[in-house]
Amino acid sequence: MATEMQEVAITEDKPLLTGQEHNIETPHGVLHVTVQGARSSRRPAILTCHDVGLDSKSCFSTLFQFEEMQEIVKSFTLIHIDIPGQEEGATVFPVSYQYPSMETVAEMIPPVLQFFK
Repeated sequence: MATEMQEVAITEDKPLLTGQEHNIETPHGVLHVTVQGARSSRRPAILTCHDVGLDSKSCFSTLFQFEEMQEIVKSFTLIHIDIPGQEEGATVFPVSYQYPSMETVAEMIPPVLQFFK
């Protein structure tokens, strides 16, 4: 007995991470960064960096959309860093590209913080 497959339309209750997007130049290349919430010197920041193989949207959208997290989201500025080539719509690196080590990626973070200072 063959079962016929049907298409199902799925709509999001809440959109994935939205915010201001920036491409920030660092000594080791450009980082894509998304900022959520009002930037204020009085508001502390939460800095995130996604897991391997993901981007900030796929890694953190669900977490920060939980009802229980809304108090935190209202009280902090969220700064989501995408590791090179992992951002949505990233271009493919050439074969000769030398991907940065974790130490190099760590050295790319201070310029991001300085940018938002």
